[in-house]
Amino acid sequence: MEFKFVEKKKGSVEVEFDEKEIPVSLASILTGNGVDAYWYEPHPLMAGVRLHINSDDAMKDFKKAVNDLSGEWGEFKKLVLSKTK
Repeated sequence: MEFKFVEKKKGSVEVEFDEKEIPVSLASILTGNGVDAYWYEPHPLMAGVRLHINSDDAMKDFKKAVNDLSGEWGEFKKLVLSKTK
C-alpha cells in the first residue's frame, strides 16, 4: 500500500492512495464522527483514489480516523480468528 499527501493545510487534507479500501473506510469513519470527508477517483483511466477532509484540524481528524481504523481491523481479526478455530 502506498499513499501520498496531495494537500496539507490546517483546515483541509487530501491524501492519494493506490487502493480503494483504505480511503473508503477512513471516509466512513470520518463522516461517522461528524467530519466533512469524502473519497473520489480523480480520473477513471488513471490509478489512485483520494480522500479529502475538511475540518478545523483536518490532520488531527485524519490521524484519529487512522487510529480508529486500526482498532476496528484488530477487532475484526480477533472475530475471524475466534470463528475459524
